[in-house]
Amino acid sequence: MRWSVHPAKYHRAKTVSTLTFIFGFLCFVAVFYGIFWSVLGFIILFFSLNSYFLPTYYEVTETEVIVKKIFMTQKRRLSDFRKIYRGKNGILLSPFRRKTFLNQFRGIFLFLPPGHSEIEQYLRKRVGSDERASKNDE
Repeated sequence: MRWSVHPAKYHRAKTVSTLTFIFGFLCFVAVFYGIFWSVLGFIILFFSLNSYFLPTYYEVTETEVIVKKIFMTQKRRLSDFRKIYRGKNGILLSPFRRKTFLNQFRGIFLFLPPGHSEIEQYLRKRVGSDERASKNDE
């Protein structure tokens, strides 16, 4: 199963206001501190916000999850994951059976497009996340 997510397209008003603020801030930095610091700020902001402004491609096969971004490709085996957590904008695949603070560092968060119920069902089948098991773990 394959899909792509481009958050900047889904939230046009947020994207325009964010770009306006960033452009204004970089102009302020260029005027008061110099063009070098403005360009450096642009580079840092670009690398830190690339998952919002550029599309991310996801692929889930029978055995692995592949996340392709502009600067990296991440591959993980589905057998590494034990539980699925539903979030506001996507799904977190966790290698732990219980909720822990390490989930966000060891797991993979998959952003989902609007109308994503079939993707979630597909992942739940592959990972084997069972609601009865999650209730017993807590």
